[in-house]
Amino acid sequence: MDQTNLLSSLTYIDTVRSIEAGEMKIIKNEHDLHLYEDTLIASTKKYNISNVWDISYKSFSEDANLLYLHTHTGVVTYKVYTDPDHFVTTFKKLKNVNY
Repeated sequence: MDQTNLLSSLTYIDTVRSIEAGEMKIIKNEHDLHLYEDTLIASTKKYNISNVWDISYKSFSEDANLLYLHTHTGVVTYKVYTDPDHFVTTFKKLKNVNY
């Protein structure tokens, strides 16, 4: 995808838990959500903007938020540590929702 068409990006955390030798291992991987005029791309999924109805977020601690993508197949949640307001506002302006 051409980076010049990138409207906004947001880093999210993917947490993987496993048990190895009787000990719990927690691995946190950082990935980016990239918002383009016609596409929203996550590390494992690509969404057509027409299939993303809304984006919202909720703070669940002082340093973390849950970002919700409301799509035609359901709600997808991403854990983010930075304020997602700019990303959400950019999406809503793109979709012309309340802006």
